[in-house]
Amino acid sequence: MIAAKTTSTNEIVAGGCPLKNAARKITLPCPIEEVAEIRLRINRRAAAVTLDGRIIPCSPPFTHQDITDCFLELCRNSVHSFAKEIAEGYITLPGGFRVGFCGTAVVHGGKLDSLRDISSLNIRIPREVRGCGEELCRRAFSEGLCSLIVCGRPLSGKTTVLRDLARILGAAHRTAVVDSRGELAAVQGGVPALDVGENTDILNGYSKAEGIMCALRSLSPEVIICDEIGDDAEPVRQCMSCGVKLIVSVHAGSIEELKRRPSVSGLLPFIDKAALLGERGRLMEVTELMS
Repeated sequence: MIAAKTTSTNEIVAGGCPLKNAARKITLPCPIEEVAEIRLRINRRAAAVTLDGRIIPCSPPFTHQDITDCFLELCRNSVHSFAKEIAEGYITLPGGFRVGFCGTAVVHGGKLDSLRDISSLNIRIPREVRGCGEELCRRAFSEGLCSLIVCGRPLSGKTTVLRDLARILGAAHRTAVVDSRGELAAVQGGVPALDVGENTDILNGYSKAEGIMCALRSLSPEVIICDEIGDDAEPVRQCMSCGVKLIVSVHAGSIEELKRRPSVSGLLPFIDKAALLGERGRLMEVTELMS
């Protein structure tokens, strides 16, 4: 059951996400702790997506001007300053909030250059759940550190679990986090807003491949952690040849689906184990990948 309490968007604004233009219209149907995303669309009601996947309307319809005002506020009224992020489809805000955009693609030379006519915004709410990675640590690293893929469907808590793994491992091991989207550590002015461990170094804004190689060259890590990796087989091979362990996340609904994904097939020969997450980060399975 949804909690009877309703939550003002002002609580989100106070938490670091600039939603002042939307706050007057949105009333969340449950505590912010139960919300994974808030979705805004032109001529439709805002919708709160809860951690268990329910989609609940939480406002009157947003007009075209409402969405434009929200978009400009998220860009701090300087769209040009965020051109690269907008072209990639999202902006990461202080505190680890990530806002995705939908609109009309502007293509130059066959390459996506920007977006225009923004039609919807998806605001992902970051959360820090201390202890959520402890069972995975016990099961995956019972015989020492190893390379690990954490997989699960969208909203299964992969980023939250990776963050807690960084916190746990960073208490005793030289740990490097490659935070391409600013969600794992939420670095502000060089300081992480979220706890990723006492002995953890953060490469903020690097691509996966560049961050892994930079960590190998300069940080002498025992383990490197990064979120949502693709087919970056060469950096992974470099990790393995240097004796460094890699912990990454991948979208997949099962271990079998993970093994079938072409984008990660080049990584699997270098990874020791895979873990599958269910709803809210619940650990479903840990499997040996290397024979």
